[in-house]
Amino acid sequence: MQIRTYRKGDLPVLRDLTIATFGGASIDRNIEERFGLLNGTDWQWRKARHIDADVAANPAGVFVMEDEGAIIGFITTRVDPTTKLGWIPNMAVAPGHQGKGIGRKLLAHAIAYFRDQGMTHAKIETLAQNAVGCHLYPSVGFEEVARQVHFVMAL
Repeated sequence: MQIRTYRKGDLPVLRDLTIATFGGASIDRNIEERFGLLNGTDWQWRKARHIDADVAANPAGVFVMEDEGAIIGFITTRVDPTTKLGWIPNMAVAPGHQGKGIGRKLLAHAIAYFRDQGMTHAKIETLAQNAVGCHLYPSVGFEEVARQVHFVMAL
């Protein structure tokens, strides 16, 4: 297994991994379960667009984990040189590879990238319903600083 920087041809695989792994930890899915499709778009389409935005914002800060040439995980990052805050918007590990420390390795890689970029702090967000993230992130040193509640209403 190795971690490498994103390549243009990776995007469809990153989208697919996102859809395969974010079902239980997606605000977009929660919205869909409550209200149905939004203007004909499902949660998978909307969540995949988040990956498009991450890649467009900082392609040099998107890292993929490969195993024998297959992408089995990824992490996206953004850096703010003014505040020195690095942000991890998305991370996913293929279902058949979860529980093997891949997420932890991707986090360590992103944190090292932030340090190399001169960041002094890093942040990551998750939903309370994401038990894995709620356990993993503090175990690598992240501290909870706030909780946020998302509200949606039909118009």
